[in-house]
Amino acid sequence: MIFESANLSFELLDVLYIKQENISMFNTGRNFDALSFRIAADAHLKTETQEIALSDGSVCFVPSRLDYARTAKVDDMIIVHLNLFGTFSREISAFYPDDPAEMGEMFRSLLGVWEEKKPGYRYTATALVAEILKKCYLQNVSEAEPSPKIARGVAYMKEHLDDPDLTVRDCAKAAFISEVYFRRLFRAAYGCAPQAYLIRLRIARAVGLMSGGYYSIKEVATLSGYRDYKYFSTEFKRIKGVSPSEYLYNYKE
Repeated sequence: MIFESANLSFELLDVLYIKQENISMFNTGRNFDALSFRIAADAHLKTETQEIALSDGSVCFVPSRLDYARTAKVDDMIIVHLNLFGTFSREISAFYPDDPAEMGEMFRSLLGVWEEKKPGYRYTATALVAEILKKCYLQNVSEAEPSPKIARGVAYMKEHLDDPDLTVRDCAKAAFISEVYFRRLFRAAYGCAPQAYLIRLRIARAVGLMSGGYYSIKEVATLSGYRDYKYFSTEFKRIKGVSPSEYLYNYKE
């Protein structure tokens, strides 16, 4: 779930207020992410694998390049368009805040800053979006702490992302436990296998390097721990939904 991610960065594109009634529409090919707060809604979003109902006070995130249908009797919302980095989600995420009035006020403040457009408004608006994402994260993050037994191994993994020879066995060795035990503890803590987590970290690094514009895509692949550019491109597209070159093109656009 996107709201459980603690290491996100973003580029703010637009903030809009939208109120629609009796709509049925299909969205496809958008090259930006969307974060929204429903003021009043009776809406349904449907993809090939998901069907989500959204009502008053809900917060929703729809990733870029995701095709989905939206139907609603009423859909009164504030929506933020942005490019979000450090996320691997290819699904819609939604939740209901503990304090919807407070969350709604944060979105309204953001909209007000964006529409007034006073000098420096983008800095203020960006800070408000960061606060909203922080609020979303704090409500959705798991309270369970990863076992300290794997902490050294996870740290080792993050420090050696650019090493194409890095293995799960190396990480387990750094944690001074067996590979089998490391895998079991890791899955319990992170909800996925160590190798899957490693790939996601590498793709996140690749996204950051590409966004900086200092390296070619092949250099990005090498710096992210891939010897084989073709394999890097395959993994990138599997996680981000587009190839590295398409992602870079859309980011520049």
